[in-house]
Amino acid sequence: MLSAAAGLATVFFLPKPLPELSRQELVAEVRAGNVREVIIVDREMARAVSTRRGPFRVVLPPGDRSLIDELSKMGVAVKYETTPLGLI
Repeated sequence: MLSAAAGLATVFFLPKPLPELSRQELVAEVRAGNVREVIIVDREMARAVSTRRGPFRVVLPPGDRSLIDELSKMGVAVKYETTPLGLI
């Protein structure tokens, strides 16, 4: 009974994953003036909020900085975050 309650709590209280956009969709949102800031998380994913589409994420190819450079040239504020390692 306790595990069923925990399962239901998980379904209702865990946040849903952000929708995933492609690189091209992100650039289109920036060009349209809908995105002003992008947060790069662990150099693997970009998170942003579009004034038209809401929050979203974009998966970054490993070691590819071209999108970050392109966004910077377009005047987007690029910030960096790392996720905590958690319990060891």
